[in-house]
Amino acid sequence: MINMTEVDMALASTTGDVNVQVHMLDLPDTVQMADGGTGPYKGDLLFVTAGRALLPPSVVRVNPNPPYNATVLLDNFLGRQFNSLDDVKVLPGTDIIYFTDPTGWYGDFRPEPMLPLQVYRFDPSTGQVRVVADQFSFPNGIAFTPDGKTAFITDTATAGGTRQTFPATIYQYDVDPSTQSFENRRVFAYADSGSPDGIQLDSKGNVYAGCGDGTNVWNPEGTLIGKFYINSTSAQLIFTKSGLVILSGTVMYLANIQAQGMNLITL
Repeated sequence: MINMTEVDMALASTTGDVNVQVHMLDLPDTVQMADGGTGPYKGDLLFVTAGRALLPPSVVRVNPNPPYNATVLLDNFLGRQFNSLDDVKVLPGTDIIYFTDPTGWYGDFRPEPMLPLQVYRFDPSTGQVRVVADQFSFPNGIAFTPDGKTAFITDTATAGGTRQTFPATIYQYDVDPSTQSFENRRVFAYADSGSPDGIQLDSKGNVYAGCGDGTNVWNPEGTLIGKFYINSTSAQLIFTKSGLVILSGTVMYLANIQAQGMNLITL
């Protein structure tokens, strides 16, 4: 774990290279292959895990401070293990958790799927879990507009470049104000390099997604307006006070930009 406050302070103190401490989180065996994350969620971090072999994927709440204790909030749907959870967000203005569940079977670290590839809504206060969207080839990243009225899901089925007729698509949905399910699915954008993976929105509603050549940016109408080229695939990204952090395999980039991310804090 890298504390971005420490990064901000280090960058403000010099124009040269900076060194910041990397904190290792010694998490229990119930947390297998943490993938997507968000927060702060009531002071903690919120992760979804991909699972490993017969150990189930899960939604996990982690204390970002020592002793870094972890609490598994959810690890099944109707008694069946999830396939391999990928990304997670909280619906703005609530504490309702949404997450995507593709499959880890293709990567040979999970058994064959026991459930369709779907997007779920989880209410921690009641324990209720239900499906809010389906009919995906590989549901991956998830994001909401700041008002919580619109949702975005990336479908990363062409990952690896071997299935060119499969989706490399960002889908857009309306969030039903009563049921909080997703409805009125439509294509928001199609990536021209690789597949869209992790996804975030800035405060003006522009959509950022990790793609095959870096991070691509679309305006609220779905028009591509720019790219952050890093000459490799970008999987995840997150806004900080210093700019946009782009994650690519074993490398982290920081793009110093004026755009600000939407508020992801859940009190």
